[in-house]
Amino acid sequence: MEGVSAVSESPTPMGSIERGADHGLLTIITDNAQEGRFEATVDDQVIGRQPYRRYRGHIVLMATEVDTQWRERGVSSAMIGGVLTLIRRAGHTVIPRCKITGDYILRHPEYRDLVTDQYQELLRPVSRPAAPGDRSNARLEGPS
Repeated sequence: MEGVSAVSESPTPMGSIERGADHGLLTIITDNAQEGRFEATVDDQVIGRQPYRRYRGHIVLMATEVDTQWRERGVSSAMIGGVLTLIRRAGHTVIPRCKITGDYILRHPEYRDLVTDQYQELLRPVSRPAAPGDRSNARLEGPS
């Protein structure tokens, strides 16, 4: 039609949220809708990312990425918790393609309702390396 321009259907960003990580580290999680990813920032520096896609009303969460120097500080947990809270506030459901995200949802049942029944099988525990000195998972050896 003449005089009518096409309007792009860019999704509305889901906003931002502050989350604490280990040792009082304040992390801000923001939906960068233009890039199709959530970003975790500390002191205005992007230190973590979780790309996503939109699929039939769901948010498909891809691999969680945290910069090497920020690992083991609780950033990925803070980021995933913040991402899930933003998704809930926006009224979406989740398809957790990221194994770490699926494991997080298993360990935090308050987010389980974000995953519809057809995608519950994606929720699986992720094995973690034992802490130094922890022999609880060590194989017991008997006398030969």
